[in-house]
Amino acid sequence: MKFSLKVAAVGALLASVAIAAPVEVEKRDANSDRIAACFVALIFTGAWPGSCQAAVSVSVGLIQAIKINQMSMDFTPANPWAPTTSSNSVVATMLSIPGITLPIDSVRQHIIITDGGVQLGNIDTPWSAASVQGSTLTTAFPSSTLNIFPDAHAAFSNFVSTLSTSATHDVTLQGAVDAKLNLGIFGHLTIPDIGFKTTTTFQGLNGLKTVDYIFLVDTDTSTVIGTIFMSAIVNIKNPSNLSLKLGTVTFNTTYNGEYVGPSTIKNMVLVPGNNYLISSTTLDTSLTGVTDLLNHIGSGDSVLTLSTDANTSTNVALNAGLAAVKSQMTIPQNFGSSAMSQPPYKNWSLKLLPTTPTDYVFQATATFQSPYYGYPLQMVHALPEYQDNFIQALGMSADSDQLRLFDFLDTLTYNINGDGTATVTFNMKLNKGGITRKPVLQQIVNFANAHGYITTEFMWYAEVILNNDGVHRLVDWSNLGIGASNPIQINVGPDFAAIMTIT
Repeated sequence: MKFSLKVAAVGALLASVAIAAPVEVEKRDANSDRIAACFVALIFTGAWPGSCQAAVSVSVGLIQAIKINQMSMDFTPANPWAPTTSSNSVVATMLSIPGITLPIDSVRQHIIITDGGVQLGNIDTPWSAASVQGSTLTTAFPSSTLNIFPDAHAAFSNFVSTLSTSATHDVTLQGAVDAKLNLGIFGHLTIPDIGFKTTTTFQGLNGLKTVDYIFLVDTDTSTVIGTIFMSAIVNIKNPSNLSLKLGTVTFNTTYNGEYVGPSTIKNMVLVPGNNYLISSTTLDTSLTGVTDLLNHIGSGDSVLTLSTDANTSTNVALNAGLAAVKSQMTIPQNFGSSAMSQPPYKNWSLKLLPTTPTDYVFQATATFQSPYYGYPLQMVHALPEYQDNFIQALGMSADSDQLRLFDFLDTLTYNINGDGTATVTFNMKLNKGGITRKPVLQQIVNFANAHGYITTEFMWYAEVILNNDGVHRLVDWSNLGIGASNPIQINVGPDFAAIMTIT
């Protein structure tokens, strides 16, 4: 009897739909009622007649609106007119059916993107998990190709340009969704071609108007005479909800309207928020703009303008879209006010070896980490050719300041991820000149006995590879170069006092 009451209720709903007048102005309301009745019947009976399929196939029916909270686009595939897309958050507002939550557990989407009245292309996603709460369906979709229609290439480039230069941009999404419903005792049912047509808003890049200079990694003035190769960490802030994989991008860099050289970012990826990227700039010192920049950088801040053109990348679709992007970056006086993300090393300690009295070699241990904003780091040479790297005393006594204590040897190697660390044991050599000043050396030993460490200043240029790019960079890891405000502590034990007996 209880079941018959449910059937009666379903029948009443269906009857109310059946008597709705098919007048054009009431079409949407009538269809909404029909859809509601169909899903109520489906849940209680497992039935899905052809009339119900027809009801959900209209453009505005079950799905009322769609919001894409995050979207990724990859412009690096070989075909520039077939970028890949994905999203970790798609939210659809469905027709509200009082007392009913639709048991949808996965969906597959067939989407056509329309911009300015022009259909740009289509995306067919694989099946993805979905959940429903009330009238809200939440899902995502993995990497899926956006196939740009052959007659929409120019329109797609305009779409990319608008997204690049605008704070927000509205596009039309239309197509169909296939949905799988878990009907309990009735099993699973797949409902294909649930139609939709809705306008959704993307947050754009807003012109990427400001690029923040963060840290000067290295400069190379000797490889090519008359050319300065400069690498720096810059921060490009992405205000949008788009994640973009752009490949290698080259900007035209100017100073006071004069060209100074290309600035290249390899494998450029922009995620929402901060993006710390390695920018490599080539400066031709014969150019007026370069001369003006070098003359001014020592006396004040310098503003560079970064712009794009038809040769910005190897992707022709992307180039046309980025052509309107123009950013500014302020270089502080003498490249000052810059900072590493963290010190490149910490937790130093030294101990004597049994052979130290004869070969002057100490054993050092330290923990190394990448100071370059999450980029992997490889130590190539702790003592590069033509470099004089050493550690001198600082802050233990007035007499001992700048006393050269230890010389770097080329025995330190490691390779770490951007967020990893490596604790390494390696050798350093006692400087013979330093140990001849016994009274001063005794002051250092007294300090070490009292504190368990010595305080020092590093004079160190290391040769490293950053981000596995194969480029050997000479980086300044001295106290000044890493921005250390205090002397660097090196822990020592009681055996350190034996330094007084070495001659």
